[in-house]
Amino acid sequence: MTTTATATATAAPSLSAAAFLFGGGDDSVQQLADALKENGVVGAATSGLRTLSKAGLDAVGGQIASVAHDLLDIGLDTLILEGWRKFGDLHAAAQRTRAALGSSEVLDLATHSITSSHQPRLELRLDDVPLATVEFDLSLTFALKAAVATVRDGLLVSLHSGVCDLEGTLAVGDKPLASRSGHFQLPLMVHLGSGLPLLGDAVGHPPPAPAT
Repeated sequence: MTTTATATATAAPSLSAAAFLFGGGDDSVQQLADALKENGVVGAATSGLRTLSKAGLDAVGGQIASVAHDLLDIGLDTLILEGWRKFGDLHAAAQRTRAALGSSEVLDLATHSITSSHQPRLELRLDDVPLATVEFDLSLTFALKAAVATVRDGLLVSLHSGVCDLEGTLAVGDKPLASRSGHFQLPLMVHLGSGLPLLGDAVGHPPPAPAT
């Protein structure tokens, strides 16, 4: 089974890749378990457990899904913020405002995209003997539009507007497990807390004086 859906919603705080792809409800782990089973992933991973009953194999499949679901607990806002730390306009504004502490800049960010790929894996073992490795392929593409941001003292401190169109897929090898698209309001999706450092650990402190 491949889960396919389209969502138009306001993201909850710390929405994860797992919650985005499988809905975040009480049955999200079961949805992943069903997708793994129906695409033959569980069968391939448990081929060395022929002595187990069907109920036992189902239990193992459920454990695989539970661990995999935890591996997909990757915050979507964190991925956007990681991408923005490399965004040229934001980096330049961070340098200027850090050099003049107390200053701030408001930027209109051009339409841009951030692509994030992850290959989490889990190893199935029996009595410490490896039986199989399941490697997932998670792909997330964020298309960001009309974002207006404030940078102060080298920190990204607020988002005033902007939208995000998100496409996400999950597969094991050539077996697709889930595909989903979503539309989010950036100020409600991205949580900045006290501000995102854009220049590394030293953000918020004056730059060192040049050597003479």
